Amino acid sequence: MKPEGQDPLYRTLIAATLGHLMLGVARELYPHRRYFDLVSTEKQTVTEHVQKLLDEARATLEGPQILSPPGKMDFPPQREEEYL
Repeated sequence: MKPEGQDPLYRTLIAATLGHLMLGVARELYPHRRYFDLVSTEKQTVTEHVQKLLDEARATLEGPQILSPPGKMDFPPQREEEYL
């Protein structure tokens, strides 16, 4: 259970990050135009690119447990000291 007050901050950070990502992708795809000047089809293209980036990030983070707590992390087998 999240402590009271953290959820709005979390949502604000997610929204700000997503907004920054959308503006960055728009700048990359349409370097001479502002996001707010794009027509709806161009905004849809930006949205599709952002969705692809989010899917790639989700797939990366769901792979090996990168964010697992340190106590549950599996370390590779250790070699004998003489091999080091």
